[in-house]
Amino acid sequence: MENTSSKPKKQGGLFSKFAFAMGNMGHAAFYAALSNYFIIFVTSGLPKNIANKLIVLIMTLIVVIRVVEIMIDPVLGNIVDNTRTKWGKFKPWILSGTIVSSVLLVVLFTGIFGLAEKNWILFAVLFVILFVILDVFYSFSDVSYWGMVPALSEDSDERGVYTALGNFTGSIGW
Repeated sequence: MENTSSKPKKQGGLFSKFAFAMGNMGHAAFYAALSNYFIIFVTSGLPKNIANKLIVLIMTLIVVIRVVEIMIDPVLGNIVDNTRTKWGKFKPWILSGTIVSSVLLVVLFTGIFGLAEKNWILFAVLFVILFVILDVFYSFSDVSYWGMVPALSEDSDERGVYTALGNFTGSIGW
């Protein structure tokens, strides 16, 4: 027998959809800056031999992190799902992930405050540590962001609208 209860479906308004879409635009712009301009920025102005070593380090680090994320993202999703705060389970991770990763991106874009030109080996060590922390917090934010879609609406059509808007504005952000 079908459940014929007349419970209203949870539906978000126009502002909710707009906010979700704008969130992904910013999220995608952040990732685009990291992916497209970061290596060029970090290595510009350095002697060619040091720049080449840093390019190899950064590219290797990015490949390793992407492979490790295959195993780590489900763990992060489990942490998010088990979070219980007065702000919900998604907002704390979106906020903290966005703030920490944004601050670290700025620090890394400064060449760790000019350390790249002074001591490239120390820069490389600190870079790896900071980049891993940045990526973990970015992943917390990303997992939380997309994980909240089912919580925004019980209606699958409306969830599709959220996802489509997020993907559309993400393309603009990128």
